[in-house]
Amino acid sequence: MIEEHDDKTIRCPRVGGEVNFRFCRFENNMLPCRLIIGCWQMEMNINEFLQDHYSKEDLDRIFAPPKPKIQSLVELIEKAKKVKTEND
Repeated sequence: MIEEHDDKTIRCPRVGGEVNFRFCRFENNMLPCRLIIGCWQMEMNINEFLQDHYSKEDLDRIFAPPKPKIQSLVELIEKAKKVKTEND
């Protein structure tokens, strides 16, 4: 059952406070955080959990390297321009 660890908590280095495992499972656009292995490896067999509950395609998306900040900013600007144009 995928929810079996949802109530376990750890300190999240990204958030700066305690979070439960459920948060970590959904943090990345409804997929697990890309840092989930490092954070949870001492608490549970996280590799087995991921293999049991996510497809290879999901795992590839989860662990894809993050986009450079500038690329993300450019994409956000372009998206905002498109929305503004559509609303005018």
